[in-house]
Amino acid sequence: MYAYVDACNKAYGGNWRVLPVFQFEGATTALSISCNHCDNPVCLKACPANAIKKERNGIVYVNQQECIGCGYCQWACPYEALHFTKDGTMSKCHLCMDRLGKGMPYCVESCPTGALSFGWLGESDAQVNYLAPPSITKPRFKIIPPRDMKIVASPLKEKSESNVKGLIAFTVGSEISLGYALFKLPYYPLLSFYFWPRLFLLSVGHAKVSSRSIRVMFNLKTSWLSREVLFGGLASLLFLLEEFFYVLYYPALIFLGLSVISSFMIYMLKSRPSWYSPDTPISFLGTAFTTISPIAFFLSHQLSLLALGGAWSLVEIISWYLYKRDVRIRGVLNLIYLVSLMLPLITPFTCVVPTTIALLSEIYHRTHFFKKVKYYGVPKY
Repeated sequence: MYAYVDACNKAYGGNWRVLPVFQFEGATTALSISCNHCDNPVCLKACPANAIKKERNGIVYVNQQECIGCGYCQWACPYEALHFTKDGTMSKCHLCMDRLGKGMPYCVESCPTGALSFGWLGESDAQVNYLAPPSITKPRFKIIPPRDMKIVASPLKEKSESNVKGLIAFTVGSEISLGYALFKLPYYPLLSFYFWPRLFLLSVGHAKVSSRSIRVMFNLKTSWLSREVLFGGLASLLFLLEEFFYVLYYPALIFLGLSVISSFMIYMLKSRPSWYSPDTPISFLGTAFTTISPIAFFLSHQLSLLALGGAWSLVEIISWYLYKRDVRIRGVLNLIYLVSLMLPLITPFTCVVPTTIALLSEIYHRTHFFKKVKYYGVPKY
């Protein structure tokens, strides 16, 4: 049964093809699955290094000489088709492209039952309830379900991301930096210039081929990660120069805002339903206002700043109720935050209380965000 899995692994030294086996009322069937060479290869669009290519014949492959090993293509793929190699680069099925015209792909050639076939499809048919919705990537393959057996399996899984602390530090820190600069709090140019690069290094520190890190900006056309790095880098540079040329404040602020927007767009992936939610941009942008507004009020005594923080918190509560009620503590913390906004009206120094509560709320939410990731993958079996 595993002959074509072994053939693929032996030929390329990787684990590209998997074979989930399903049993039901004494019957057994299996689903052989690897890369589906999709019409809409979201892995290619997500790759910041432009290391994933698509041939004119539809074959999607990884140029490992250009891969930086960041793993963002894995996030985007709903079929778990991409895998790390020992040298830290990504690899995947390339349909034995070096053999085409001379022979068939190894998996097809070695399949003892003829269950696998290879050719050019006019119409794909991947609409089955045990794989991710085909509308995400428009995969180029056809599944013929067993006639006398109904497969009951779910493609939805749950896992925790690696480097959770770094991802939390970067996302929350960059959003606080945006709020700090927006309200022009003390030393905001130097702080924005100093903290953004360091926070970013925490986020991309899990990229496994650091010698090619410059390639992280090579796919501005479709990769939100490339855009985040470019916009954040420009913002950091302009904030430094703004110390000498005040007119650069607004361009710097715009680029910082674009960087934060790019930051949450990285996570708006249909392959990860727990991330693909209106709550993601609401939470990411909300951090900039709920954490900084009380401090800005302390320095300026403008009531509108407390009102702004309260309004964003109220939006977050509504978003929590509609989309994230499983994160109960977040809703409670946001309610406490709203009440605590009354304290600075009595004693301005107590502005630290709502700021601390907002920070705790955002960190708790982001921890759940990265540790309880629901994603599409190979069905459980």
